[in-house]
Amino acid sequence: MSFGVDVEIADLESIEDFSFPVFSSRGGSDRARSVAARCDRATAWLASHLEMPPTPPLFVLGRQDWHRIALIPQYGLPHASRRQIVMGQEPSDIWPTMTSTVWPDLSHSAQERLQDVYGTPPDLGAFADLLVAHEITHLADNPAWLDERGPGSETFWGNTPRLLWFVELFANVGLHGYICEREPESLPTLETVFDVIWHTSPARWPITGLHRMHESATAADADGTNYVWFEFGLQVLAKHLWEECGATALESMSSTLHGPMLSDDQIVGVLEELDPVVADSIRSWPSTQI
Repeated sequence: MSFGVDVEIADLESIEDFSFPVFSSRGGSDRARSVAARCDRATAWLASHLEMPPTPPLFVLGRQDWHRIALIPQYGLPHASRRQIVMGQEPSDIWPTMTSTVWPDLSHSAQERLQDVYGTPPDLGAFADLLVAHEITHLADNPAWLDERGPGSETFWGNTPRLLWFVELFANVGLHGYICEREPESLPTLETVFDVIWHTSPARWPITGLHRMHESATAADADGTNYVWFEFGLQVLAKHLWEECGATALESMSSTLHGPMLSDDQIVGVLEELDPVVADSIRSWPSTQI
């Protein structure tokens, strides 16, 4: 049995009572309902600002099912396409790897900030759960911006990842706006880790140029942490955009994505009109930090 996503779902649990199909690995129905409820809330909120496509099937997967359904190999990392949304039943191992990697670089006060919000040792599972709103925002992307072959491609990264940073910034604005307006009690969980880690030295990371962001995820020796560092920096900028412009930033960026392909300077010009501080941070990335 399949559901339009070229995967077998006969051995997955089907979760009822949602407007989109929801499937869970065996034994994970409660977790799947929680994730699906947040997807529902995020979609409804985004639809009040953007033109959203139909929500594709949501898969909340255990490790045993990940490799045959997920679009990326690293277990537990949330991701989405027009065909499926995928979350793990458990947090990805990338999160403790990330915190242990940067821990020696953190001041005592920064370490205490992480422990106050995420415990000792820091457990980023609750943070990772919020990222489904980022993935839902991606459903409003224009795939042509990431793939020169245009919409309909099934590749995850696309053929023209030069623009990946702008698409990810857009998704982070959606994430931040959703949490601000629908789950404000979760703001410390969302913000603390990206603020702390972004303000460590970029010298730790082998790839730092924005137009090489995709390489940080696709390099043969990549463990994903360098890519997460990029996302954290873009989340810092997304927070600033939302605080300065609110939903106008989300709507303007969406209009840009659905217009003609722009040059780098033109993209930064769009941001300049919204928030000159963010535009300057993109120009000088990563040396200028908000």
